[in-house]
Amino acid sequence: MLFGQSVFQSVVDRLKHEKETEEEGAEPPPPAGHRIAGFSSGFVIDTHIETPPPANGNLDAYLAFLADPAPLPEPEPEPEPEPMPAHLEKTSLADVSAELAIHDTDTAATLAEKRRAFARLNHPDRVKPQFRHNATLRMTAANLLIDQAIRMLRAREHFR
Repeated sequence: MLFGQSVFQSVVDRLKHEKETEEEGAEPPPPAGHRIAGFSSGFVIDTHIETPPPANGNLDAYLAFLADPAPLPEPEPEPEPEPMPAHLEKTSLADVSAELAIHDTDTAATLAEKRRAFARLNHPDRVKPQFRHNATLRMTAANLLIDQAIRMLRAREHFR
């Protein structure tokens, strides 16, 4: 019971009052707030909501976002890969041997100089990443040939 009326009866009376004010064309009175017992008089809850939020507000906002997507920027064309230098294409043992030009007359100092000169041009750390495999093959072959020539040089000096 609310002020001598049941809750149902108070709702019916309020609806009747609203219908009468609509027919008269007058604006409805501002909604009254409800006071909560035990709180100071400054705490009032306003129960009137002018525009109720849509039930699917978040979903509607998400679908509106998807409805008109911004155009994606055109991807830049990839540049053509740089061609491999001609000397890095020759990875066979015979090609590296011909390039080093190792002779019986070479000394340990000349072989060391040939190794350094070959490494300046072919070391994997000094070429672009896409050519490192071939550079590694060439350096492996060159080191093998120079190490073998140094062993043979020492063996000749030992047997003299």
